[in-house]
Amino acid sequence: MSLGLRDARRADRRRRRARMFTFLAILGGLVLLGALAYESGSRLAQIETDGLRSEIEQQRRMIAALQQQLAQTEALRQQAESRVREWEARYARDVPTGTARELFMQVQERLGEGLAADRLALVLRNATDGTKCDPGQETRRFLLPTPISRGGQTSVSFAGAIVVTGEGQSARAPDGAPHAWYDPAAPVTIVAIQPGGGRTETTGQLPLTFSVVRGANEHRFLVTEADLRGFVSVTAERCDYP
Repeated sequence: MSLGLRDARRADRRRRRARMFTFLAILGGLVLLGALAYESGSRLAQIETDGLRSEIEQQRRMIAALQQQLAQTEALRQQAESRVREWEARYARDVPTGTARELFMQVQERLGEGLAADRLALVLRNATDGTKCDPGQETRRFLLPTPISRGGQTSVSFAGAIVVTGEGQSARAPDGAPHAWYDPAAPVTIVAIQPGGGRTETTGQLPLTFSVVRGANEHRFLVTEADLRGFVSVTAERCDYP
C-alpha cells in the first residue's frame, strides 16, 4: 500500500516537473521569439531611420543647391536690370529726340552729300541766336513748267548767280484733260541751281521755304502761288552765315 502511494507521488512530481519544464520551454521560446522580433523590429526601424536620414540629407543638399542657384539667378537678374538701366540711360543720352533728332538727321544728310565735317563744326561753333539779314527782299515770279507746258519765262535768278526753277503737276479739267498751267493744290518741285552745278531741291505743297548757303552768305527763299495763273512768286533775302 505504501509502495503504491510512493510511486504515485513520484509520478505526480515527474508530471509536475514535466509541466514546469514545458512551461519554461514555452516561456523561453516566447521570450526568444520576442527578443528576435524586437531585434528584427529594431533593425528594420534602424534601416528605415537611416533611409529617412539619408533622404533628409539628400533633400537638404538639394535645397542648398536650389538656394545657391536662386542666389545666382537673382544676381544675374540684378546684373541684367543694371545693364538695362545703363543702356536706357545711354540711349536717352546718345539718341537725340524731337528737335535734336531733326538736327541730327540734317547733319547726317549734309555729311552724306559730301559736306566736310569741319565745315559743319565751324557752323555750330559760330551759330548765334541773332541773324543779320539785309533789310531789303527781292520778289520775282516765273511760269512754273508742267509736263505739257515748258514755254515762257520758266526761271528767275538772284544774287546774280542762283537760278530758281521747278516743275508742277498739270491742273485738270472736269473731264480729266490736262491744262497748260500747274495745279497749285498739288505738290510742286522747286530747284535752286548754283554756279558750278550745285543744286538745292525741295518738294511739297505751296508755300515752300528753303535756303542756299554760299560761303559766308545764306540766301533764303519763300515760294508762293502768284496772283497770275500758272506763275509762282519767289521772295529772297540774304543773311550772314552762320
